Amino acid sequence: MIRSPRARCAGRRGVALVEMAFVSILLFLMLFGIFEYCRLLFVLHVSNNAARDAVRYAVVHTGRGAMPGDPTSVSKQDLIDITTTGKLGTTNIGAGMCGMEKNITGYAVDVFSVDPAGLAQNPPVVQAMSGSPTPAWNAAKFGEKIAVQITGTYAPALPSLVFMNVTIPFKVTVMYNSEAN
Repeated sequence: MIRSPRARCAGRRGVALVEMAFVSILLFLMLFGIFEYCRLLFVLHVSNNAARDAVRYAVVHTGRGAMPGDPTSVSKQDLIDITTTGKLGTTNIGAGMCGMEKNITGYAVDVFSVDPAGLAQNPPVVQAMSGSPTPAWNAAKFGEKIAVQITGTYAPALPSLVFMNVTIPFKVTVMYNSEAN
């Protein structure tokens, strides 16, 4: 009796299905891991850009409305709003966090004048100026540094599935020199 080619392949279908099941589990685990790490890098990138937009606006506007159309004063809350939404009132300053702050538990933004003593340490430490009362960010003189810092905890969507930590500490700091008058 001669077996047809289809009859020979019928037994292989089950084996191929089992092999595909094993391989696809590993493939999807790897794909979900790649997606999750890319999402973390995206949130870091967006946070870095948002902090950069806010600190750029802060260092240029310590002169208290020297340019036509500038606000006479910029508060710390205004800079936090620029970081989160990218807007100051109705004016677009940057892109903001694009809603990515929802991925950061305990999302907090701080704006401060940087202590030069901390930068002189080895390794350098970006910390707020000390003193009583603590100097405000807009009291920075020309050449002194102003920083915007975003902190919180990143929570992956599928941490146990892709073998990530359940939470990842999150901290972005951007520092520029003041351009005050």
